[in-house]
Amino acid sequence: MTITVNVGDADLNELLAKVEAGEDVVLVRDGVPVAQVTSLAQPAFDPEARRKAIEEIKAFRANMPRVTQEEIAEWKAIGRK
Repeated sequence: MTITVNVGDADLNELLAKVEAGEDVVLVRDGVPVAQVTSLAQPAFDPEARRKAIEEIKAFRANMPRVTQEEIAEWKAIGRK
């Protein structure tokens, strides 16, 4: 998510907290973007690791036996006891 902030309204501590939380901050002067503040830290997730995890979940689910509506209803009833 990118946040746009007027230069005159900028509070450095607040902006740095947002950047540390993973957001990009665009500083604007008179409606014109003049700077962008982004984190130097590595992203919280690796896109390739994320893709691999999704593929592993899909493969796992493909090998699971099918569950019927009756089984789900039974599990719900058991959980309510």
